[in-house]
Amino acid sequence: MSRTWHYIKTHVYGAATILAVALCIIGSCLANLAQTDFGKVDKENLIIESSSGHRLGINMLKPDTATDKTPAPTIVFSHGGNGMKEKWDNYQIEWARRGFVVLSFDLYGMGDSEILNNTDWLVNGRGLYDTVKYATTLPFVDKDKIGVSGQSRGGNTIHETILLDNEAKTPLIKAILYVSRDAVYKDNETQAFGYVPGKTTSAQAASKNNGEYFNYYGNRDVGIIAGKFDQYSFKETDKTTGKMLPNPDYLKHNNAKSFLNFGITPDASTPDGVSGKWYTKTIDGKEAARVIYMENGFHTSQLFQPRSTTNAVEFMTRALNVDTTLKSTNRIYPLRMIGSTIGFLGMFLFVVFFALWLSRMPLFRGTSRGEAVMRVAAAHPGSKRWAWGCLIVTTLFATVSTLSLYYLGVDTHIGSFFRQGQPLFSAAMLAISSVFTGLVTFVWYHCFAKKNGMDLDEIDIKTTIFDLFKTIVLALTVTGGTLLLVWGAQYFFKTNFAFLYWCIVPFPAYKIIEMLKVLPIFLIGYVISSIFVNCMNYNTSYGRNKIVNILVLAAVTAAVPALVSGAGWTWFMVTGVNDMFGAAYTRIVDNLFLTIFLLFVTPLTARGIYAKTRNPYLGGIVNAILAMVITCVNSQIVFPA
Repeated sequence: MSRTWHYIKTHVYGAATILAVALCIIGSCLANLAQTDFGKVDKENLIIESSSGHRLGINMLKPDTATDKTPAPTIVFSHGGNGMKEKWDNYQIEWARRGFVVLSFDLYGMGDSEILNNTDWLVNGRGLYDTVKYATTLPFVDKDKIGVSGQSRGGNTIHETILLDNEAKTPLIKAILYVSRDAVYKDNETQAFGYVPGKTTSAQAASKNNGEYFNYYGNRDVGIIAGKFDQYSFKETDKTTGKMLPNPDYLKHNNAKSFLNFGITPDASTPDGVSGKWYTKTIDGKEAARVIYMENGFHTSQLFQPRSTTNAVEFMTRALNVDTTLKSTNRIYPLRMIGSTIGFLGMFLFVVFFALWLSRMPLFRGTSRGEAVMRVAAAHPGSKRWAWGCLIVTTLFATVSTLSLYYLGVDTHIGSFFRQGQPLFSAAMLAISSVFTGLVTFVWYHCFAKKNGMDLDEIDIKTTIFDLFKTIVLALTVTGGTLLLVWGAQYFFKTNFAFLYWCIVPFPAYKIIEMLKVLPIFLIGYVISSIFVNCMNYNTSYGRNKIVNILVLAAVTAAVPALVSGAGWTWFMVTGVNDMFGAAYTRIVDNLFLTIFLLFVTPLTARGIYAKTRNPYLGGIVNAILAMVITCVNSQIVFPA
């Protein structure tokens, strides 16, 4: 009977694995249909050698209407920091549907583009001007109608590119759209452009009070999509008090008023700006325009908010004089988001079911010891008090250690060994708190559990060296299969699995070196976390319901970044100034927020595997590898100069 039941469960997990793959395929199909406008737009993934002699990764959306005989207006889009060309294509999809050729590239040091040091990285607009030049070589591109757009750090690439374009014999760029990034307001800003990881803060950007206002853009049309609660951009300091002005009042700031009035030096008589209003002036015989779209939202939300997408469509169609039958409010990109999210969900389900399926195979015998039974806390008086006490102590420590890492600048660290700040921070944050959790657990065991007759065999911590080896091989097999799914989505459907900010894509082999540097830290964090969530806390201390139990533990795992970033956001929303943690640490809100999702989801996958195998190490290792990949592929690699 037991052999029959084992046979049935094995095939159930196999069927569930196949269904998870089907879910990934369905999601990829939906995403592909959206990004190709149901076959009316071609998508190509390109690797070129740029005009500056560096490898450059480009995604191109080419509508059927763009031909050698009818060349189309073109937009080059530059992604932000901790991103890549695949991550934000909502604007690109809508532009392509309206007849634009759209090229989105990986900044140097990101995605498929070449890694450069943080000086050479600024060459040719970090890749933007190289991509613009490449566009002019394509016969189906209208070389007189080229616009550029960039979000966050991608906006900085525009700053540098316009400097190059202004010096060119024949300027190439006719229209500019900044997204969540300030324009260049004063002449001294051209001396040291942009954001360099580990060096520049928004407080420094806001303090640029020296210099004279001027018109950097000539007679080009320039627009800005600004969020009222952008935690990085649209900062200005009050000259009399030296304090930062509230973000929601950006249209009242001198920077905005100067920009809308083509570089004048504002005074008390200069009227406040009006959101969505086009300001025009004839410059060198051509009518130029300036416009600011002030929307609700924060630094990254502008890339998926419907109104912001509408603004992006309206600006480019008007600036490049494109006739389209589609209204600016006609949007298909939500289908892309739905498809990518379905694929992302399918990927995590695949991880769990594939691991359970393989664990029942003869090759991996010993990695599964049967189903775990939820222990009754009441069997040991005082269990609940110890459980909640340990949880509170570890959470308080995690808060202090996380804030310490931020104040030490670990998230922006670029050194000779670790060259990706965000992965180093994400790994260290969990590893340090997990090691402390391990110490607290040691105290719990010797001061309470052992005295009450609890043995380590009872909570599934013990294993053999050989079984651990097979667990590692199984984890590598599961993650390898998962990455094959990711590769398949890119190869067959030219899409990726993503949920809002979080995205996983195929990566070049050279990135493996950077991943291996932080992998031990990720392993420490996620394996200990899995042991804590499963071996220590698969009991009724948090209620008898198994689902409630894991949701509580997942919430606690993600609690520190959620609470700290939540406090920062609350302060920002109330005051309009993002300085709760000090003016030099405004990044704390955004970068902490990026860790919440993975910290919440990974305990769910670890529990899904543990509950059916009683193996806490398998889920921990799988989570560590996948979290490492997701974090590293979304982060820039920089060589210090």
